[in-house]
Amino acid sequence: MKDFFAWLFSENNSELKIALFDGWHFLYLSVTAFLAIFLSLIFKKRSEEAKDRVIRIFAYLVIGLYVADFFIMPLSDSYSGISTYKLPFNVCTVMAVLVPFVQFNKRLERIKGVVVVLSVTSSLMWMCYPGSALGGQPPFSYIIFQTFMYHAFLFCWGVFNLSFGRVTLSFKKIWRELVAILMMLVWAAFGNTVYGGGMNWFFIESSIFPFLPDKVMPPVVVFCVFGSCFIVYCLYFAIRAIYRSAEKRHAPKENSTVAI
Repeated sequence: MKDFFAWLFSENNSELKIALFDGWHFLYLSVTAFLAIFLSLIFKKRSEEAKDRVIRIFAYLVIGLYVADFFIMPLSDSYSGISTYKLPFNVCTVMAVLVPFVQFNKRLERIKGVVVVLSVTSSLMWMCYPGSALGGQPPFSYIIFQTFMYHAFLFCWGVFNLSFGRVTLSFKKIWRELVAILMMLVWAAFGNTVYGGGMNWFFIESSIFPFLPDKVMPPVVVFCVFGSCFIVYCLYFAIRAIYRSAEKRHAPKENSTVAI
């Protein structure tokens, strides 16, 4: 049994390799997009209870996969025991902690919109450029499958909240995302300082771009993440406008009556 799990969670269980923007990468992106779009369309006309059930399921998947990772990491040769880097000091991992709170605690409804936008934004940014999971591993090794699935579930949870109307966005309130990002910056800096050891949570300690010096990374990261949030807002309103236009075109026209 131990040998089976060692093989299952190994980086060496296949000769296949995944690389940035290759077929395997696009496969994961396509599955995520299909899952989000297909379920959004399927449940759009269902009852509000059915919609809430789907959202709750994906909230459970997010926190469940995040917690399970700490138990599985020691079984995988991708890690040396439990990885400190998986602690909640990056945006994506912080979302794993916040999602169940905003989903199941009505007192935190006021910040749910921010968590939803950051969940969609951070997961989408990671899936488009998953640098931490592209080291020549097999496409279905544990480290690849777990990280892609976690971000896919996080992305879908956010999308369903938006598409089912559980959260509505307003450009007048986009400043809240900026405040949350700045708070995340402080939180990540705290983690980098306390844990040390070359930690680079939120990519603010050392540059991930060879053409940028380390010192400019904090403002660059804030700009990139907030800019991505702005794009998510734009996509949200564009898709909503297209959907409403389609509904109007297919709505039955009322028969006009002539008074006699």
